[in-house]
Amino acid sequence: METSDEMTVQEEIQAEEIDLHGGTVDTIEAEVVRIQLGGANRIIASDVDLNQGGVMQILGEQVTLDHAVAFSVQGSSIAADGASVGVASAENLTLSNSRSCVVAGKRVRSERSSSIILLAQEVNGTVETVLDTRGVVLAGLVSGIAIGSVLFLGKLLARRR
Repeated sequence: METSDEMTVQEEIQAEEIDLHGGTVDTIEAEVVRIQLGGANRIIASDVDLNQGGVMQILGEQVTLDHAVAFSVQGSSIAADGASVGVASAENLTLSNSRSCVVAGKRVRSERSSSIILLAQEVNGTVETVLDTRGVVLAGLVSGIAIGSVLFLGKLLARRR
């Protein structure tokens, strides 16, 4: 197990288990990663626990975000409490007091959370969304018709000249 307190910026860490308390790392590859008050550019691990930290990209099986920020999270199971996530994709997502841009998964459980786009087969709890699955399909259809109409009218006007 590799443990670090106030680690300075490092390029890459590979180990079976990593505990990072403060500091930043570019890339982390491990079975288990626990970060508190630190950050990373990219994490590839089976089990990720991020507490009050920030990560650009997480590729993992079990991902837990506690008052953390992540740009892209992909895994089998994601649990976010008080977190901000750009894009989250998993089989099972549990969001509590969290904010996200895009959430995609089979089963989403949400408490007092919001997202801009939510794509899920099953949703339990309360979630505020700008676009749900039906809304995304409708928005895509409307924008496709609008773009097609503009292109069609542009060709008609070009032929007249």
